[in-house]
Amino acid sequence: MTTSSDNTELQTARARWMRLVEVGDLAAALTLVDATASLAERLGDPVWIDRVRCNRAAIALELGVGGSVVAELRTLLMRSEDTENEFLAAYTIARHYELAKEVRKGLFYAQLELDRASSLNQARHAESLNQIANFQVAESRFNEALETYAEAQQHLAPGDALRHAVIGYNVGYCRVVLGSHRAGLRSIYQSLRRLRRLGAERHEMLARLDLAFALLEFGKARLAERHASRAIELASQFADPTAKKNALYLAGAAASARGDEFTARRRFAELQGDFFPEADYLPDLLLSVDVRSLVNLKA
Repeated sequence: MTTSSDNTELQTARARWMRLVEVGDLAAALTLVDATASLAERLGDPVWIDRVRCNRAAIALELGVGGSVVAELRTLLMRSEDTENEFLAAYTIARHYELAKEVRKGLFYAQLELDRASSLNQARHAESLNQIANFQVAESRFNEALETYAEAQQHLAPGDALRHAVIGYNVGYCRVVLGSHRAGLRSIYQSLRRLRRLGAERHEMLARLDLAFALLEFGKARLAERHASRAIELASQFADPTAKKNALYLAGAAASARGDEFTARRRFAELQGDFFPEADYLPDLLLSVDVRSLVNLKA
């Protein structure tokens, strides 16, 4: 069993790796989690051992090195008597299915997560609602998602800048898709400014993708291309293939919209080569047909 000083050391380590996650340095966070796991094992505290496992699985999943975390986390979810660990396990399983584009399975675990969050704190409640709204967006249920995001925001403390910013760019994307371009742009710009102040570059990358899409919808192709190009840089930095795929498409679409066929073809060719190697027709297709209205960046 952990002593007061042991618990303080574990809490301090967790606060450090959570901050690393917030700013996007997942590799450093994973290293710190692994070091903390050794401490938790040595101290023999089952709650902390499970907590570190949950956090490690979540970080590894985002890095693409988690393997199949679902079976272990399901077991942990069923046997755990700690509500925070149950929440973390359900959240990470839901995130696994979100990344795998299995919305129905993900929503099931997101609802379990929301149930556990009701016994925790307001921030956890907001995280759960944000994830549920993300699944609604993936199914193009944008009006429902806006309501869920609004509910999530009500549970956040005013000073919770990161979560406000994350929900803000999600809200902005939904508003743009639904035709409220000015309101959507305002939400995304506000979020981007907050994220840059916080140094949260992974979320900055996602906000810039939403902003590039919004600016294209608003007829601001040159600005859209600038934000898409920065998103490409960040996606390469973080080795995020989904973000890079979306950013390349948006950069190509923006170049095409402003009449620069050479740059547009180059971006679409890179998109085709990296992600659709068998589809050599893709650059010509994207140059001739505007498929933006058919694309849901969050699906």
